[in-house]
Amino acid sequence: MRSVFLAVSTAVAFLLPASAWAQISLVQVTSCGPSPFPGTSCTIPATGSGHLIVVGWQSAANSNFAATIGSVTDNAGNTYVEAGAARSVDAAETDWNDIWYAKNSAAGATSVVITPSASIALASVVIWEFSGVDGAAPLDQIATLNSQASTATPSGASVTITQPNEVVITLADVATTVTGIVAGNPFVNDSSLFTNGWAHYITSSAGTYSAQWNQSPPGTYGSSTVSFIAAGSFSACDLNQDGSVNILDVQLAANMVDSSPPCTAPSGWCTDNYYTALVNAALPGGACLLPVLSAPATVGFGNVIVGNPSTQTVTLSGAGTGSTTISQATVSGTGFSLSGPSLPLTLALGQSANFTVTFTPLAAGNFAGGITFVSNPPNGAINSPVTETLTGAGVNAHYVSLTWQASTSQNVAGYNVFRASSSSGPFNTPLNSSLVTTTCGALFCYTDSNVVAGQTYYYVATAVNSSNNQSADSSPPVQATIPSP
Repeated sequence: MRSVFLAVSTAVAFLLPASAWAQISLVQVTSCGPSPFPGTSCTIPATGSGHLIVVGWQSAANSNFAATIGSVTDNAGNTYVEAGAARSVDAAETDWNDIWYAKNSAAGATSVVITPSASIALASVVIWEFSGVDGAAPLDQIATLNSQASTATPSGASVTITQPNEVVITLADVATTVTGIVAGNPFVNDSSLFTNGWAHYITSSAGTYSAQWNQSPPGTYGSSTVSFIAAGSFSACDLNQDGSVNILDVQLAANMVDSSPPCTAPSGWCTDNYYTALVNAALPGGACLLPVLSAPATVGFGNVIVGNPSTQTVTLSGAGTGSTTISQATVSGTGFSLSGPSLPLTLALGQSANFTVTFTPLAAGNFAGGITFVSNPPNGAINSPVTETLTGAGVNAHYVSLTWQASTSQNVAGYNVFRASSSSGPFNTPLNSSLVTTTCGALFCYTDSNVVAGQTYYYVATAVNSSNNQSADSSPPVQATIPSP
């Protein structure tokens, strides 16, 4: 195996008339890479509830041409699927595109992980988030162009849509350099990552749509294009869309709670609280009140010096169709504490409240905890209790932070890190108790907290594959001198 290079630093879809469709809006778009995959976690702004998340992928030229995307995941637990047969290729450049998406998103996703079927030395990703997209069956049209002839104005794969309001997303992996959208073309060029084309267009009428870019100098290309339909404007409680909230909606909600059929309720609200809310709404004079609490899924503190407090703000928001009352908030985990507004606290629809989480490690090591927000009737949130994961690491006042690029060997399962007091070793016993798989951005990383002031240490790392074969030591060993005192 090749060694590694180490661096050191101290619902149901309803056909509605055009006027009843929601307006699709771009919430955010984020570029990620170029980086090796797997091993790269793409950081994005925290996602909203009930949105569409689209992941566009392009591999570098001369990459593993037979590879595909095996999975896409995020830290909020959203389910991602490939947008049909959206994979396109350019055989001349041996590169490829693909598009995956998650519908009806859970709030708070901040980290997206793309795992190809085989290691890719270099690839790029653009991630879009849209509101107003159908939450049950959003995917409409798919088109691809493979191995297109050399041109100075590559045209993306075209789609013909029948709904008046859709969002079209298109990629072009070109041989040379995209210099922008061709004048007069309505698409928005969202990124020039990897000198390629990444664009979207929110339509206002049915028709055929295709992006077109300028490429200089001329070259070959491949393109993937998909479109997604807007959400219909219907009551969150009138699930069968017969114009009234009644026992039929209650029965459908009960079936969804029991997972038969699979949940298609707005924002995936298939809980006992959701069923209870539908029962109340179906009573004579009942109101469609579906209060929801929205909060980030995880809060990470990273490295914190032992004995020193570190704080972060957690924003809790009221969502759904009514006000929400927070009746209880508890925190668990060694070193974590919570402070904020007095409870009970009622949040109107769209209103937010800030809580402060403090992490004060009393010893070196990794720590985990959680926050639980409870909302009981009246105005009980249908997704109560809402939980957040807390993570943090206690480190001594002095520590050594090590980073390295992913090994280019096949089937790498993780890495070992070794330390010695001499550059010649011996480097016998790994510092890590299990293989290192932690990443910091596009690099793998490890923190050595067990160091002594005034000492000099030397470090090497090795890659270990799935058969437990270990590479040679990284070379040369990197040196770290600990300050004194």
